[in-house]
Amino acid sequence: MPYRVDGGVGRYEFTSHRVAGPKGCFNAAVDLFAGLKGKELYRTRWFRRNGLFEGCTDLSYRKTLEQLNRTRQQPGGTVLRTLSNAAEHEATAVVRHLDRRAAELLQQPRFDAHGRPLFQLDPEADTCLQPPEAVSEAIGQCLSENRRADILPEELAANAFPCERHASVTAVSIDDVGVKKQKACRKPGAAASRGKKKAWTTVAHVQQEGTAYTLTAASVPAVLRLVSALLAASDLDQSDLLFFTDGQRSLKDAIFEFWQVRGRIRLILDWYHLQHKCRELGSLGLRGSIAEKKVHIEELRRLLWYGLVDRAIAYIDALPGTAVRKPEVVEQIKGYLERNRTHIPCYAVRSKLGLRCSSNPVEKQNDVVVAYRQKNNGMGWSVDGSHALSTLAAVRRNGELDRWLVDGVLAFSLPVSTAA
Repeated sequence: MPYRVDGGVGRYEFTSHRVAGPKGCFNAAVDLFAGLKGKELYRTRWFRRNGLFEGCTDLSYRKTLEQLNRTRQQPGGTVLRTLSNAAEHEATAVVRHLDRRAAELLQQPRFDAHGRPLFQLDPEADTCLQPPEAVSEAIGQCLSENRRADILPEELAANAFPCERHASVTAVSIDDVGVKKQKACRKPGAAASRGKKKAWTTVAHVQQEGTAYTLTAASVPAVLRLVSALLAASDLDQSDLLFFTDGQRSLKDAIFEFWQVRGRIRLILDWYHLQHKCRELGSLGLRGSIAEKKVHIEELRRLLWYGLVDRAIAYIDALPGTAVRKPEVVEQIKGYLERNRTHIPCYAVRSKLGLRCSSNPVEKQNDVVVAYRQKNNGMGWSVDGSHALSTLAAVRRNGELDRWLVDGVLAFSLPVSTAA
């Protein structure tokens, strides 16, 4: 039987060529292994682990090939295009498996064809909230640290965003990450386009107590469908949901539209991006020295840290005309605060209670799953190539690699936390 030795590691990659032999004899080339085309080789677990999941997702394709061929003592054994095609093929298999798993979990009449829940939860249930005495104590601690003593406890208590208990909600952070998009083809002699086109990937980080799971998809609706399926697989489809986003309007609208029938969801505006808006006001909208701008930025940050949106807007309105350079920027900041008013909690109280105030977990997943590998100087990516690497990196990040290589399936559920 023809074969190609996976040199140096004692593994074999068998070709699909038929071997002539006596009639009726067992032929391992076609009877034991599935048929392949041309010179295609069977991909062993060793190759898939070291070449695809632990190679391409960390190193460039060229460096991965150098390591593979050097380990196998087989210079030129695998070529660049073969490796990239294998990565896309493996990622396609993962995506199809997740789609089938989601279709099994999101069946009617509880879900529609897009995975949106069709059942409704009791909106009056408040078992997930912090006890009032704990919130009052946190408010007292915040006021004791406020040196200016210009904030009343009634103002902090009036913030409409409730404080949840850790174990009672499922936290979901969602963000889009884009990498430089590579043109499929370019006409000879044509100048490069100045437009910055990107290949986008939507990343979701789902967390419940001490357990977490990372999901990637090509669009927001696709990742929301996977989130819904993951919650169903983990028996969390009736859990209270707390979303963290950067304030992107289309993302926020998609989340509330997806879970509008189910209810019992809340959304928090990420504190880092809220600070970024304050800095944007200072750098673009105001005039004066850096020190003068910093005074306004710090005061605005202080008011928003305590969730005092009305006072923050009033402070912007009270800015003297001589301090404003671009009134349109000031109006944009005010509109941003008005649109996200219901999603701005008292971050100070949440911090005292040990609750999350930002979408840092998904930002970290963006770095690990996408940016670390794909956002380097001179890199350009096709949509399929970018999604393939992010999919493979997510499987490895979730600790599903061994299960996928051996059984060809993913657990696709949040593991049960053993934390007390």
